[in-house]
Amino acid sequence: MFVVPLFTQFRSSRNVIALMLPILFSTDIISLGHYWKQWHRSSICRLIPGAIAGIIIGSFILKDISDYHLKKIIGGIVCLFAVIEFFRVRILQWLGPDTADPDAVIQFKVWHGVIAGCVAGVFSTLAHMAGPIIVMYLLPQKLGNRTFVATTTLLYFFINLTKIPFYFHLDLFSLELFIETLLLLPFVALGVQVGVYLNNRFSERIFSRIILIVLFITGIYLLLV
Repeated sequence: MFVVPLFTQFRSSRNVIALMLPILFSTDIISLGHYWKQWHRSSICRLIPGAIAGIIIGSFILKDISDYHLKKIIGGIVCLFAVIEFFRVRILQWLGPDTADPDAVIQFKVWHGVIAGCVAGVFSTLAHMAGPIIVMYLLPQKLGNRTFVATTTLLYFFINLTKIPFYFHLDLFSLELFIETLLLLPFVALGVQVGVYLNNRFSERIFSRIILIVLFITGIYLLLV
């Protein structure tokens, strides 16, 4: 989630989101095998149609928007991401049918999933940040850790796979970009290890707050420059 807002400060926003898609998709492929057929089918069936619609909408926006305004949109999405994550517990309590019961399960309607998928599709197409929307939809359903991770993994895989032909159609990919992607993969693995190390050094709450504050500041910077 750091790479897109940080890289857009130094290079074209379109180039950054195109560069990130193969990297994200490669991690999706690796992760999917560990959770094969363990996902929540009902949530998948509700989120995917909306996600497709969101990707189409996001592609139309991406087609006509200037790089300057795309950077502003990415900054806005990053700020919204940070705010949603920062207040996620309170938002989930607000959504819950009974906040006094930690085991309470929300039964979403079909249209809730379609709308959540659509917003996630738009956010993912423009900034690769569908995560908060999907998490906000899945967590209140108390799916269990493995089912939750399997469901998000399949959704990210499907969303990123669906974006590939749209990015090709928008001429976002090039041979040079794919070569750069291959060169960056070892650094992605290194970044994961650094994140694990830092996460073990700080409490989860402090670590998350630091990340979200830095993200929010980065988003504000993108909005102002």
